[in-house]
Amino acid sequence: MRIRYPPGRSGRLWLMDRLAVAERAASILHRKQLVLRHEDRRLAALAERTATAWTAAVRDAQTWQRRAMILGLRPGLQAAATAVSPANARLTWRTEMGVEFPSEASCELPATPAIAGTPALAAAAAAYRHALQAAVEHAAATTAVARVSTELALTQRRLRAVRDRWIPELHDTLRELELRLDEHEREELTRTRLHPAGPDPAHSTPEEPR
Repeated sequence: MRIRYPPGRSGRLWLMDRLAVAERAASILHRKQLVLRHEDRRLAALAERTATAWTAAVRDAQTWQRRAMILGLRPGLQAAATAVSPANARLTWRTEMGVEFPSEASCELPATPAIAGTPALAAAAAAYRHALQAAVEHAAATTAVARVSTELALTQRRLRAVRDRWIPELHDTLRELELRLDEHEREELTRTRLHPAGPDPAHSTPEEPR
């Protein structure tokens, strides 16, 4: 892409100003990339931990559910499920380098209804409550990873565009312009030396009569 700029020396100033802006932008984008890359790795590790915790919590809840079913407590499980009110997830949001993502998550669980039966039934209910909390935490972590990863990829593309294309094009254009300006100055200097300005006839001193 050919860069259009003002003619003459004003074009040189224009290109130098644009080059300074591009270099500052590259510096800012590079710093943003480093910060987001660090955050992306941290959140990816968090998402992995929450996935492990959620999987373990679900497995534990299913184990207690099977035990309750074996003991013939299916009606008690169904009654407990219909008596429970909805839970509410609460997220705390954080902004890092212009990216907003959930940093903390909690789950407001309704009160556990009175459950008649063996301890296995109460244990199953408690295990599922724990699994729900783990699910909310994992959902927040995966959302954070997705948002930060998307912004990181966008930042990397912008940095490559500025650093690998825009700045080199500005450098090349500025170099070409400076060569043309230097050549023009040499031509003017040569023309001045070959054709020096003579005396102005209007201001010449007339010869004295002999």
